[in-house]
Amino acid sequence: MSYGSAHLMQAILDGLRYVLWVMVSGFAVVGAAFYGGAGVAAVWQKAGPPARRCNDEVAREAAEGIAEIEAFLAEQEPHIEPPEPPPAPRRKLPPASGEAV
Repeated sequence: MSYGSAHLMQAILDGLRYVLWVMVSGFAVVGAAFYGGAGVAAVWQKAGPPARRCNDEVAREAAEGIAEIEAFLAEQEPHIEPPEPPPAPRRKLPPASGEAV
């Protein structure tokens, strides 16, 4: 093996070692973010506001508003669309050469 090819082989192995370390550290960071993020989300959810109750004031007002809208729409006459206009008359083309008129 010549001197140049030995250096080339050493450079290739150093490059592969670098890429391997970058990949391993990337996997470690992604794993830590995945599991750490889930842990932080669980703690944040427990420390956050209580779960929304069904009988709160906003839900009651929304239900009343929807009932009012439905009552209003029930009183209205159904919207009748006007009939479609008749199709436009077709224009007669002049006879092609050789055809009888």
